[in-house]
Amino acid sequence: MKVIGFTGNYDASAATTPSCYLMADSSVLYTGRPFFIHDFAEAFVAAPSIVVRMGRLGKCVAPKFAHRYWDAVTAGFNVQACRSRDAGLEALDRAFDGAAIVGDWVPVSSLDDALHAVVEVKVDDTVVSRRCLADMVMPLADMVSAVSTRCSIKMGDLLFTGDCAPGVALTAGMHLTASLGETRLLDVRVKM
Repeated sequence: MKVIGFTGNYDASAATTPSCYLMADSSVLYTGRPFFIHDFAEAFVAAPSIVVRMGRLGKCVAPKFAHRYWDAVTAGFNVQACRSRDAGLEALDRAFDGAAIVGDWVPVSSLDDALHAVVEVKVDDTVVSRRCLADMVMPLADMVSAVSTRCSIKMGDLLFTGDCAPGVALTAGMHLTASLGETRLLDVRVKM
């Protein structure tokens, strides 16, 4: 399983194009489990993201066929370590264990319009993001196509579609939640 994340994909006014990064499969932390603040960095910043799961194998997928390759959607947070204490390991600042917080999956087939389904993300009961996949600078079809030209898409691969809102510095006691309509997708507490 691959975990591929994008940044800068929800800010149309940004001067840069969206960029991507890879995370380890051990980076995935599922809802209901706590996120523990590690001691290898001074701070950790969590940015909300809409996450899609790939449901079939593909290589060099044309954008017009991309909708066939993802089968579920959820909310998540990509967590980045800031001011890491180990010089030379900065590439792992987004790939450590627990850096990819993922909610419960909603099958695309159960949604009337998956691209316009609004995911609401809260930090300590304060709404930090209300976004849908249609808000992205790089459309999902183009994203799936671009990724599949460089590496095969496999069942279970995850795409973090971009930072839906500015990141939030994590502190012990924080409560991260997300929902799709009335359905709670994600519920994670931050601990030391």
